[in-house]
Amino acid sequence: MKKIIFFLALIAISMSVDAQTNFNEGKTFKEILSMANEQGKPVFIDCYTSWCGPCKQMAREVFPKKEAGDYFNTKFVCWKVDMEKGEGPELADKYDVAAYPTFLILNGDGSLKATHVGSAPLDAFIKTIDGLLNEKKGLPWYQQQFKEGNRDEAFLNEYMDILDRSYLRNEKKQVTSILLEGKTAERIVADSVLFKKFLAASYDTNDELFLNIYRLRTTVLSKYGEKPVRTLDKAWKQGARMFMDFDGREFKGFDLAKFKNYKQKMIDYSVPDIEQIEDATLVTVANYQKDYATLAKYLEKDIKTGGKVWPDARDLMPLLHGMADNCAQDKKMKKLIVRAAQSRIELLKKQSAENPDARQVTVGGVKMTAAQFFINNFQKIVDTLK
Repeated sequence: MKKIIFFLALIAISMSVDAQTNFNEGKTFKEILSMANEQGKPVFIDCYTSWCGPCKQMAREVFPKKEAGDYFNTKFVCWKVDMEKGEGPELADKYDVAAYPTFLILNGDGSLKATHVGSAPLDAFIKTIDGLLNEKKGLPWYQQQFKEGNRDEAFLNEYMDILDRSYLRNEKKQVTSILLEGKTAERIVADSVLFKKFLAASYDTNDELFLNIYRLRTTVLSKYGEKPVRTLDKAWKQGARMFMDFDGREFKGFDLAKFKNYKQKMIDYSVPDIEQIEDATLVTVANYQKDYATLAKYLEKDIKTGGKVWPDARDLMPLLHGMADNCAQDKKMKKLIVRAAQSRIELLKKQSAENPDARQVTVGGVKMTAAQFFINNFQKIVDTLK
């Protein structure tokens, strides 16, 4: 009888495994492509990271379902890869993966057929993937047309829309550069359609076109308002990360000398809030290096300046939690963390009083404003350390 029960249990486990999406764990990318060629199927790759919430949701709620297994196992050779480990970083560069989860559909030779970014319920997800799989004029068609020299403006705009949906930033920037080729910064800013294309193409502070348009910041502000100007300004803050060296998500170092040259470049281009950009960059580096003495210096500055080092409470909260966990044994540091948390509580209360009709969110079944959520969390730090 025990043998029969054991045999039935094995069958149940086997049926359970067969019912869900088979990601061929333990295989290499080369082996997956070989399997795809042997079976005459495209490849479906789930590109995830260990810290991505929507990735975990798809792994937990979508791919284990029988309907998912019936669809994906029939149509694809499936594989999943952590984009920060093993072959992941190389594949992220190869296929321009920068948002998670990203799902790639590849041909057997490894060429990209389609990309989809984001989680979704199973029915909607299958409908999206099926649509990409059966597109008559999908990404490969546009890529081939572009490769063969099609530079018709209507075609380029359609191609850019597909690249935009696929989050293929580098390819989109290349196509945008063709569309904007020969056009001056003044003409691009004057034409709302061209300017919108420029903004969406992720030009950075190393690009001559970006720098020429940035010199027209005042014109952009008067013509389009503050939102696009904030996008242009944000590029300088993002550009400061170029001097941080990473291996996956692991911090390796920071080139301070090059950052100082970058700071001078910001001065030359009259970038606003340079001090805030410098503070944010050096705080990030100190946090990666667990340099608590430097972080303490910036906490003091944040208290004195009324929150100018960390304008957004979302950035300060995890840092204070981390310092509370690692520095509470130091009495001086402990007092500073409490002061910083109390200072931010007072600032948030003031902001909340000035904006009594702020939108509410539901946290743990309780409705509250974002300010109240952060106040509660900073108060927990105070209560823990006092």
